[in-house]
Amino acid sequence: MIYFFAIIILMVVFGMIKYPEQFGGYVVRLTTTIESSLYGLTPTQVSVAGVNYYLLASSTGKTPKPALLLLHGFSADHTVWLRCAKHLTKDYHVIIPDLAGHGQTGYQADANYSIPAQTERVAQLIDVLGLNQVHIAGNSMGGFIAAQFAISYPEKTLSIICIDPAGVTPPQPSQLQTLAQQGRNPFFMDHAEQFPTFFELTMAKPPYIPNSVKLFKAHQYVARRPELEHIAKDFYDPDHLLDEKLQHILCPVLMLWGAKDAIIDISCAPVWQEKTQAVSIVWDDLGHMPMLEAPKQTADEIIRFITH
Repeated sequence: MIYFFAIIILMVVFGMIKYPEQFGGYVVRLTTTIESSLYGLTPTQVSVAGVNYYLLASSTGKTPKPALLLLHGFSADHTVWLRCAKHLTKDYHVIIPDLAGHGQTGYQADANYSIPAQTERVAQLIDVLGLNQVHIAGNSMGGFIAAQFAISYPEKTLSIICIDPAGVTPPQPSQLQTLAQQGRNPFFMDHAEQFPTFFELTMAKPPYIPNSVKLFKAHQYVARRPELEHIAKDFYDPDHLLDEKLQHILCPVLMLWGAKDAIIDISCAPVWQEKTQAVSIVWDDLGHMPMLEAPKQTADEIIRFITH
């Protein structure tokens, strides 16, 4: 038996050394499975208008709970919400989907990934799940979708929580936008060695992530470059920006911002605030993804806002 475990350990170590990106993928899948189970989130798949959505959902229990939909940003997936969701499942029926084109929901070359199209799919997903009304929290592109949903489906929207959202014309360009204007968009990688530059832009206070996991993610970005370019082209359509539409949001709005956001400049915050009269909170020490950088802090503000 001792020899058996010794062989297993040697195989793991060998895998870490020779195939670190593959080992990183194994770590991601294992930790995601364990965390989801610990937090009371069950994986499922739901077919919506030809899209087979992958999502995690918490149980409603004996007493129905308000539904809270958590939406990730461009190029991300449901895993960015896991540690924040841990603090939300007690009070809410939490649903965390991989949006179309992302994660385990997958990409379709002939699909439309514009904000109106993604928003319509989310509405259909909510209907298929049998939900009448929802609270929606979204980060970046997810915040853009949440705001568009509130405009397009006010009868289904209880409130929205927009976390460093895309969706308006930035008064000042972010670091990422400046690089993109120079023809060096960090989202689009040809080599895994380009990943650290991108990763540094995503968070000011990132949680610990093993190097093997970063390498796995880097290889994913390289492999998915054509897909991400397609999704981005649909997503970043100037005709779909909300600058002149924000005043049509009628539900309560919470805005959560990281002042050190290098993806979407903090100068966007006053634009949202002026036109939505939102409750706004700015964290000076956080970046683009507060739900990953400070998961409990983010969850506490969501709970406080919805409760009151």
